Amino acid sequence: MEEREERDQEGLGRKNRRDTVIVTAVFLVLVGAAFLGVKLFNPGYSREPYQRTMFVLDDYVTITAYGKDQARVEGAVEESFRELQRLQGIFDRYDPESEISRLNREAAQGPVAVSEDLWRVIITGVEVYRECEGAFDITVGPLVDLWDVLGRGARGDPPPGEEEIAAARELVGTDMLELDEALRTVRFLRPGMAIDVGGLAKGYALDRAAEVLRSRGVDTGYISMISTDLTLGEKPGAAGGPLWRIGILDPRGEDYLATLLLPGGTYVSTSGDYQRYFDYQGVRYHHIIDPRTGYPARGAISVTVVGGEEGARSDALSTAIFVLGYPEGLRWAESLGLGCLMVDPSGEVHCTEGMEAHLEEVKEAAGT
Repeated sequence: MEEREERDQEGLGRKNRRDTVIVTAVFLVLVGAAFLGVKLFNPGYSREPYQRTMFVLDDYVTITAYGKDQARVEGAVEESFRELQRLQGIFDRYDPESEISRLNREAAQGPVAVSEDLWRVIITGVEVYRECEGAFDITVGPLVDLWDVLGRGARGDPPPGEEEIAAARELVGTDMLELDEALRTVRFLRPGMAIDVGGLAKGYALDRAAEVLRSRGVDTGYISMISTDLTLGEKPGAAGGPLWRIGILDPRGEDYLATLLLPGGTYVSTSGDYQRYFDYQGVRYHHIIDPRTGYPARGAISVTVVGGEEGARSDALSTAIFVLGYPEGLRWAESLGLGCLMVDPSGEVHCTEGMEAHLEEVKEAAGT
């Protein structure tokens, strides 16, 4: 009897162990299936994207990226920022070790070979200079240095005098660049010249960052470089897509001047007098210098351009249109088929037909 009870207990133990193994196996299968389901079907960042901000290229750059694989998305964003830091080492005119600083030091002595990145930016600047008949000029460096807008504001200095401005203007003019496309060299025809690519380098860097994201399998996101932005792909439906809602700051107020609805693959570039400037005796002197006069441009308060085929050109066009001012700049934007929103010197808002198609809402005047 006792022997049979022992056999029964042993059999029960084996059954319990077998049941436990079965339950555990089923549990592991379910967990594995759930994990696989998450990998295959979970939208991941479709609602909450990965976002990172870094101060690079003299501004705060934010990259927002959507994707199913968190590690891949984060890795792509990190690599994009490394690319932006690399480009900063080329375009930062205030870094004595940068490539453009070397060019500015040596180009008056003879032709200087430049990298493909710097060459492409210079060529885009030359093309826009010719199209807008000098309203945009990458050789504006001597005038930018003379005005030193942020420095004068911090010190409380007055604006430069007419003689100083006239002397600096003698060193400005893209026509005084000697370019050799075959050798990819740049030479200054007058000592004291200086190239400043601040008006289009961010746009160029924007495209390079987007290339990195795409090469790493990230096709949906938004890159904001403050002055120039780019939408990538359709915004996920769970996040309010497929259009991207973009706000344009009011240059004379605390909120937004307008809200745009944009498809993927759209460039948005803004130029204005409200971020870098100083006031002296009731007059605002901002950082966007009209190379034709040597003074800060006075024909507009802000300009936002939508469209274009590449970031550098979009960036440069918004600056050129700002310098041309109202109404000439608005007419030129219309002739190029660009969406353009311009705030004239009185604060009134004007839009091209191309921009009206993207407007969700807009004020009639800045500061209202």
